[in-house]
Amino acid sequence: MAELRGCDFPDHLLYDADTHLWFEPEGDGVYRVGVTPFGVAIAGEILLFTAKPAGVRLAPGRSFGLLEAGKTVFPVKTPLAIELLTANPALEGSARAMNHDAYGCWLARVRADAAEVAAVLQGWPVARAAIERQMVLWRFEDRAGFVAPAFEGRAGV
Repeated sequence: MAELRGCDFPDHLLYDADTHLWFEPEGDGVYRVGVTPFGVAIAGEILLFTAKPAGVRLAPGRSFGLLEAGKTVFPVKTPLAIELLTANPALEGSARAMNHDAYGCWLARVRADAAEVAAVLQGWPVARAAIERQMVLWRFEDRAGFVAPAFEGRAGV
């Protein structure tokens, strides 16, 4: 497992630095999707996750659910075309566990085309540079000392 500025990044996952999402292959084009610890940190304390209905097909850039953190609601946008298979039932009613276990608390299971996954998502060695650039933009030096900014009307995890 790799570590960057106090955040763990498992080597077996795929990442999208712009959306702060991780994708874990399950086989047959199915992936579990969640938010990286860095994404959780910049969102602030996550309270709720509300997914769109199972079976919905979404184009890249469309939201497959909403994360509520404090007084802010963030759309969780997919970086690639997906079919939403199911939301994580463990997050119904409260998504607070994500604040402490970003990889154990996945958001949804999705189906995606393998060619598009290969073109859009990156393994850790390649994703590291893009994630570190995002950390610089957010002035994120270390997870332990980072205080999420007040978002007052800003959207997007």
